Amino acid sequence: MKWTSELYQLPAGHGWTAAPGNKILVLDRGAVLLEYPAAWVVEPGRREFRIRDGACAEDSTCVLAVSFLRLPAVDWSGLPLARLLRDTAEGDDRDRISIAPVIEMTRDGLTIAWTELRVVDPGEHRECRSRLCLARADSLQSLITFDFWPEDEARMAPVWERVLSSLRLGVRLEDPTKGRRIG
Repeated sequence: MKWTSELYQLPAGHGWTAAPGNKILVLDRGAVLLEYPAAWVVEPGRREFRIRDGACAEDSTCVLAVSFLRLPAVDWSGLPLARLLRDTAEGDDRDRISIAPVIEMTRDGLTIAWTELRVVDPGEHRECRSRLCLARADSLQSLITFDFWPEDEARMAPVWERVLSSLRLGVRLEDPTKGRRIG
């Protein structure tokens, strides 16, 4: 999939607002919207966008990855996100230490399920935390992952909370120069 990045000079009164210290990531004209720390760097990957707290992987202590897919317009209630997420976590091929219970929440037509894995990082050979989130609304589903070191948990937990609280799927934006507060 090919990504394009568009930067807009927003007019006065544009309506886009994020929490202080944050920026808003908008994928595919509103398929996915979320907030992330303003100092972090966004880079497109083959199938996802990666958001890091450093200019490159070597300078980063974490990576937040966001992807989404469009689903057929059918009733997905027979495939609960919690079960899908649990199966995904159990199928993770990294050296797993533990899997936390799945946390589920719903708001405004959005269903979110997330969990945390404690795994051994294959490159560093030490414990890493890996949070996984599946979110679904209408015919969109998003996968968000957040990998960080255990010693950074106090700093990363508020970032994760803000990502989840600001997350929106399927907010159609015909004009990206007009927006609103999302979280």
